[in-house]
Amino acid sequence: MVFTNPYMSGGATSSNKSDYSSTIICGSNAAGEALPPHFQLKSLAQQNNTQKISVDWFAHAHSVVGKFGHEDERVLPTMFGLDKKGGMNSLELDKYIKKAILPFCPDVVDIPGKRVLLKVDSGPGRMNVDMLASLRSQGVYLAPGVPNATHVTQETDQNHGLFKSVYRSNLRRLVEARQAKGSTLSVSDLPLLVFGGYDYITKVSLPSAFEKAFSTQRNLAAWRQCGAVSLTRLPLESSQVRHELDIHGNAVSKEVKRLQEIGTSNCIHCEVLTNHGYLGSTLRKDAPRMRKKLPAMTQPQTVARVKMIKKAKTSGQMIYVTGGQHLNSDEFFQARALAEQEKAVLKLEKKKKKRLLLLKLHQGACELLATKGPLTQEIAKGCLYSKEDFKLLCKWKNAKMTKARGGKLPDKKADFVALYFAHPDPPEATPWTKDDESELVHLKSEDIPLKDTHLGVAARQMAVATANNMAKLDRNTRNQLLQSVAAVDASEQGAS
Repeated sequence: MVFTNPYMSGGATSSNKSDYSSTIICGSNAAGEALPPHFQLKSLAQQNNTQKISVDWFAHAHSVVGKFGHEDERVLPTMFGLDKKGGMNSLELDKYIKKAILPFCPDVVDIPGKRVLLKVDSGPGRMNVDMLASLRSQGVYLAPGVPNATHVTQETDQNHGLFKSVYRSNLRRLVEARQAKGSTLSVSDLPLLVFGGYDYITKVSLPSAFEKAFSTQRNLAAWRQCGAVSLTRLPLESSQVRHELDIHGNAVSKEVKRLQEIGTSNCIHCEVLTNHGYLGSTLRKDAPRMRKKLPAMTQPQTVARVKMIKKAKTSGQMIYVTGGQHLNSDEFFQARALAEQEKAVLKLEKKKKKRLLLLKLHQGACELLATKGPLTQEIAKGCLYSKEDFKLLCKWKNAKMTKARGGKLPDKKADFVALYFAHPDPPEATPWTKDDESELVHLKSEDIPLKDTHLGVAARQMAVATANNMAKLDRNTRNQLLQSVAAVDASEQGAS
């Protein structure tokens, strides 16, 4: 417990303020190899062809040696991107994965043993349906991290503590040295702060924050600490994770046992205070217990899961629905297609209602005119057509009943007569056909095949692109395509 005075300000550290912001993306794979850092820099350019970066930026930008999906080790360069805010939005994330991550695994394909599982945090842009469909068709599955648990379940977050510590130390040393020389820092100094090296302006040598934080040993330790390599329940034993007694109050882990002991001690001391005349009950606190009714997890490949995923707005909410599944699953694309289908149903039902109303007005107006005869200015002055008749005819002509100069809506028969003759006869009402009704019934169906989702669209686009470039493929690749087509045709014939 810390006692503070809210009226006293804390200590202050002098620093230079800057409105420039940038993002750096780091990571590693299960083998402990570090991804080349990706710098997302800020640019005020309005067009891509006017974006610029100083050549000084590359002076301290180092490359990374790794194997990844290649047969042998190779040099992988540091990457960078430019946008208006210097952050990673959905567009920049899509570009980063396709241009920076996929080249590491040239043989990735959506078959067992060749897929890539990409673990990301729960930031913005992770649920971009077009990006997820494109990645899924290439064999890349996006797995979101558990919200508010990055310090326990995400491997890269284990490296960031040391990385930030060394980076900030470099920043302080470089700022002090530059200020002594009357010089300032610029965007081109970012690689120097990350990779370290010799600053030719101040003659200061800085250590590499990246090399210390993302070495193979630290990467493997991070994966092991998160229980990923090898697969263990180690994160669940962490003291930073919420622990609970089971429904019956039993301890199921070391941390839960510690909670149970604290609860027992609290109960004893509160009873002692109560026996001595104090309000010991106000200090009574029980150890947290599991809820009797756990959140319902939907079953895979069911309509219930599709409906629940449709309601999920973030990747964190997806975890509550699926219990922890990659984002670009079949049900995800079906859920997005179902949401679009429901919008189409509302639009079509509104169109149906309007058509039926216009048809009813058209039939009523035609019957009225056929019964009482043609309508002219002379006949309108008589009693043959009533005010209600003219109201119906004005609705049929879709006459706007706006306020007149006096500020009143049309009320008298003469007002509706003037409106009627001021508007031409409307075109014949379009009927609601059986084909329209069958389309509406089809859209209301909850059974959505994958070919009607974004995943099916991405697959068709790849197929068309492949068909248009068959001449550029080697014979082995063409034979693989023919074998795949033959296998699919055989399976469909067997199913029929």
